[in-house]
Amino acid sequence: MPASKTRRGKPWTIAELKQLGKAPDSVFARRTGRTIKETVAERERRRIRLPTPPRRWSAREIKMLGRYTDAELSRRLRRSYEVVRRQRINSHIPSLRPLPKGRLWTRAEDKLLGTMSDEQLAHRLKRPHKGVEARRILFKIAKFDPKLHQWTPKDEALLGTMADGKLAAQMGLSQMAVAHRRRRLGVPICFAHRLPWTPKQDALLGTASDTVIAARLGCCLATVCIRRQKLGIPNFYWQHRAGRQRNLWNKRKATA
Repeated sequence: MPASKTRRGKPWTIAELKQLGKAPDSVFARRTGRTIKETVAERERRRIRLPTPPRRWSAREIKMLGRYTDAELSRRLRRSYEVVRRQRINSHIPSLRPLPKGRLWTRAEDKLLGTMSDEQLAHRLKRPHKGVEARRILFKIAKFDPKLHQWTPKDEALLGTMADGKLAAQMGLSQMAVAHRRRRLGVPICFAHRLPWTPKQDALLGTASDTVIAARLGCCLATVCIRRQKLGIPNFYWQHRAGRQRNLWNKRKATA
């Protein structure tokens, strides 16, 4: 619309309201023949946000890059930390506090990890202790400690083949250490009292009470009860009770 045809103070049309915020207020005011003041007032009243382009970097601001830390410069220039950091990297300007360039690890140094304590290896390689520890953890190498038992593949193959207590006594370790290593490797436990049931032992189930059978076999009462229930054998007490009730029913039927 030409500027001669002013629309100052006139009602806003739907077409004008749709264009609010899509162009700078000065450009919108020149196109519609309205003042910048009423354009800004109408846009703010309707809570229409005006997108502003990113602020350009001046030569003075670019010279300050690298002279201060990115956090300090973002505070001074009132820019975000990421904007300052991206501009410094794109300008190929090093940071104020560059990261120290450490030596690359060699294959011979990696082979020494876990063969001695981290403190000794750090002193030997002239590296920081935290750097040696981080490198060892990265390769998932167990910490070297002469007080702890160093498990070998041969030792780990024995886990689960016998009870933890028996294996601990054989290897000269505590039962807790053997159990911890077995659980860590996911090896199922081997119970010494869980012997395989023989057909002769299964035939005894139900012929007497579970307490008597457990005393005969020298095992726990719960073990006998679980085995009997697994085979579907009724309890000895209920077998006799059902037999007495069956005999009583037959007698009543015969007398009738």
